[in-house]
Amino acid sequence: MSWPTDAATLCQDRFGLEICEAEGPLVSADQALALATALKDELDFRFFVHVVSVHYPEVEAIAADEEKGIDAIIGTPDHTMVHYRLRRLANPNRSTDTFAFRIKVPTGESTPSLSGVWLGADWQEREQYDLVGTVFSGHPDLRRIMMPEDWPGHPLRRDYAIDTSHFPWR
Repeated sequence: MSWPTDAATLCQDRFGLEICEAEGPLVSADQALALATALKDELDFRFFVHVVSVHYPEVEAIAADEEKGIDAIIGTPDHTMVHYRLRRLANPNRSTDTFAFRIKVPTGESTPSLSGVWLGADWQEREQYDLVGTVFSGHPDLRRIMMPEDWPGHPLRRDYAIDTSHFPWR
């Protein structure tokens, strides 16, 4: 995917980020709020499309396997990858007016809430908190939105026990 040139330049020049063609730049939690504000205020990315969290459990090691095309993954700690996608609405050419970035959040840490930049992030961050367990620091109302308040754990984490019982559902 080709990202808008102005957004790629902003990420590289001001924030020192490397642009990954498939998923956008990997942003540190410390830079996320500043980048989000610059994208909205300076480059007019006013439409918040989505935030999606994906849990990756710890991987101790995977040996090289030429047949499967795996080089090696050594010591990947338990973490969550938080993906954001934004859009400009002024230009009808949607393919060049979307931008994505992501934040790697180690388990037990939080990432800043972007609901103060885009109001559309509010409920979507709550959903990611509820289902995946991603904590968004500074969120105005971070609590469960889909599961019952007393539901144990977060059902979309890869380490969640699928046979967890909870009356009256299971």
